[in-house]
Amino acid sequence: MSVVRTMMMTMQTDGVDIDWVQEQLTDYIGRTRAVNQSHSGGGYTSITARTAPECGRAEAIARTETIRPILDRLYPEWRSENTGSKNDEFRSERDACRRLLARLENANEVERRLGGGDTSPRITAASLHRLIWSAAQAQWSTGHRHEAVLAASKAVNSQLQAKLSRRDVSEKDLVRQAFSERAPEEGKPRLQFSHIEDEQTRESMRQGAMDFGAGCFAAIRNPLGHLPNDQVELDEQTALSLLARWIDEASTDAV
Repeated sequence: MSVVRTMMMTMQTDGVDIDWVQEQLTDYIGRTRAVNQSHSGGGYTSITARTAPECGRAEAIARTETIRPILDRLYPEWRSENTGSKNDEFRSERDACRRLLARLENANEVERRLGGGDTSPRITAASLHRLIWSAAQAQWSTGHRHEAVLAASKAVNSQLQAKLSRRDVSEKDLVRQAFSERAPEEGKPRLQFSHIEDEQTRESMRQGAMDFGAGCFAAIRNPLGHLPNDQVELDEQTALSLLARWIDEASTDAV
């Protein structure tokens, strides 16, 4: 199992009502049970692989709107790990509920058997800067990791353009101009870490942010000859998250 998958499987349950979640999962599995739609009568027989949820499609849709946020929070990779079926509309959600329910029920036992669990820090995609995850979530959840990173990098570029009110330049060039040591010019504001009192530290931060940001756009934003593995993709998301936080932290200096 890759490191990133281990990270993603570590559920963030702080503030979660586990009993309520388990009740919702159990009810969903039972109420949306697939019922085959073959039937016979009056001298006529219809054989089909199509199914319908036991509770009826309308109720199943309503219940799904409750279940999906639960899965997104506690099992973010559920869409890519549970396949759908043209004959069973709610199969992927139902299978995901079964998996999550098993994880919740067995979490303590698994941790005990494995020797107390890993106490090292955890990074999940959802814990990144809000801009990164909101831009990348849809692609990431469907298994399109590289597209998720590209979406996140575009979001950071838009964040920087909006903060500086500039659309004439972007990405690496914009980062270098934003954190330039030169005084602001008409239409070319700068970003500064004015809250840092020590001058040398402030200058180091400016230089570091400029080089780091340019590096992110040069090495992460530009298409690669091959697709990185999941761990590298998460590392790239983390780097973009840090850049987004620095942009938030910096103040704008304009003429």
